[in-house]
Amino acid sequence: MIRQTLALLLDAYRDLNARKLFWITLILSGFFVGVFACFGADSTGFSILRWHFDMPRHDAEVAFKSIFRTGVIGFWLTWVATILALISTAGIFPDFITGGSIDLYLSKPLSRARLFVVKYFSGLLFVALQVLVVTVGGFLVMGLRGHQWLPSIFWAIPIVICFFSYLFGICVFFGVSTRSTIAALLLTLLFWAVFAGLDIAERPLLLMRNTLENEASRPLSPSDDPQLQKEHESTERNVWLFRVMHRTAYVIKTITPKTSDTIELLDRVIFSEADLTANLEEQRNRAESRGRQGPTPFGTDPDATFAGAKQTFHEIWSRSPAWVIGTSLAFEFVIVLWAGWIFCRRDY
Repeated sequence: MIRQTLALLLDAYRDLNARKLFWITLILSGFFVGVFACFGADSTGFSILRWHFDMPRHDAEVAFKSIFRTGVIGFWLTWVATILALISTAGIFPDFITGGSIDLYLSKPLSRARLFVVKYFSGLLFVALQVLVVTVGGFLVMGLRGHQWLPSIFWAIPIVICFFSYLFGICVFFGVSTRSTIAALLLTLLFWAVFAGLDIAERPLLLMRNTLENEASRPLSPSDDPQLQKEHESTERNVWLFRVMHRTAYVIKTITPKTSDTIELLDRVIFSEADLTANLEEQRNRAESRGRQGPTPFGTDPDATFAGAKQTFHEIWSRSPAWVIGTSLAFEFVIVLWAGWIFCRRDY
């Protein structure tokens, strides 16, 4: 049994190795690490190739890590490499089912369930090798160019693989159901857009709720202007409305994959909470120095808006990884189990 499983994995790797897109993506991953190596940080400031910019050491280190988190992880691995990985792996099951390859496997003493599971995990090899190259390269660049040896950066490997597996599970389900590579890919991208839309909806609702709660918590006296009292009553009604709206979005988000929240878990191993809180303070000070606070929701006081932003940040930061990853994997497990049931029950 073990020998058969290893043979299936080896066959899957050979299939992956034969795909040009796999090597193109791998080379581009190395290229992004090389671009990241053009930057550096030391005790005197921040550098780009031969140009050096004086700044406090802490600021230089945060800027250096931000480039890796935003450019290499946030842009390349999370978006571009993931889309390329989905394009490359979307056809694994449709091609396997419709291309006649499955007949050869089913003629051997091999259960369909084990065949499905091995094929599924072999599809994750694509992104696993990509993130391994980027993480090892990023670790070395951070140590050599940024003088920051961060073993915690290797958490990027399981985190990014989990992130990709949410989407790959959906892709496998539609690939097995429709037997169409194009349909599986397009429907997966559509669901990814829906998950991103939930993030776009839930976080501003949380910010609005916290901001209005801070505004409504300010006590009023009977001698206050009647117009001010009416505005305060309106704010209290809006608090209730946004509590309901946010709670609804949060419940829906709980039972679906949390793509953005999963990737943002990397912020906790790359930065400290104090670093990101200080960034909020800096943004506020910069706005005050320019003589403006920027737009505030429902005309709320700028102090209430800033307090709401800080509260929102801390709430999101404190969300349990068990909630972020655990509930997402539970969704993936149901979808993959459903796809496996279809695969095992279908006549070929």
